[in-house]
Amino acid sequence: MLAASAVDAMLKAKNLNSGSLYARIDEAAKTHLITAEMAEWAHDVRLDANDQRHADDELPLPDQEQAKKCVEFALALGQFMFVLPARVQRGIKIAKGQQ
Repeated sequence: MLAASAVDAMLKAKNLNSGSLYARIDEAAKTHLITAEMAEWAHDVRLDANDQRHADDELPLPDQEQAKKCVEFALALGQFMFVLPARVQRGIKIAKGQQ
């Protein structure tokens, strides 16, 4: 559930604030903030978290593998949306001698 919240927070940090998490994921893909494949993965994480957010007593608790998958995506998304662009910008400055 927290991994899905982290995904939501990262999208909001990129000014995708309106609508549901579903809509924000789709908007991120549509505007090329993330790839279509990343959007598919994000929806998978979102759906896994839905079961826990809605506290459905009939559904089993997530297992360690499901939790690992969600955290792995949240980390990958953070790398893709924040870390990689910062590294690219730093590399450009270094290449231009602007360190």
